[in-house]
Amino acid sequence: MTKAPTRPLQYDADVMLARRSHRILAALAVIAIAASACVAGTSLPSDCTSPSVERNASLSGNRLSPERIDTCKGQKMTLKLDVQQEGELHFHGYDDQVPETAVHAGQPVSFSFDMTHAGQFPIELHLSVNGEEVQVGILTVYER
Repeated sequence: MTKAPTRPLQYDADVMLARRSHRILAALAVIAIAASACVAGTSLPSDCTSPSVERNASLSGNRLSPERIDTCKGQKMTLKLDVQQEGELHFHGYDDQVPETAVHAGQPVSFSFDMTHAGQFPIELHLSVNGEEVQVGILTVYER
C-alpha cells in the first residue's frame, strides 16, 4: 500500500499566513472605501480662504435657520442673529470667547469670535420660560 505524500508543516503555516493576510487586506480595503465615501461628500465653505466671514441666521421656536453654521478654522466669524425666542444662547466649545448671552424676541444680536479649533459644536438655548436647555443648531468649523 502506498502512503499519501505529506506536506511539510512549514507549507501549512505559510498558507494560513497568506490567507490571513488576504483577509486583513480585504478588511482594510473595505474600511478605506467607506472612509473615502464619507470624506468625498464633505466640502469646505466657499469662503474658507477669507480671514473673516459673516453668517446670518434666525432663531425661531427651538431652531436656528439654517441649523448648521459652517466656517473654517482660523477665520473670525460674525454671526448676525434675528431672534424670535427668549432665552440664553450658548456656543459649546467657544465658552472662552462667547459667554452665555441673553437673547430677546425682536432684538437682533451679533456675535464675533475667532474659529480657533475645528469640529462640531452644539449651539444651545436655555429657554426663559422653564430653563430647559435645547440644542437649536450646530457650529461646524472645518480644518483648512
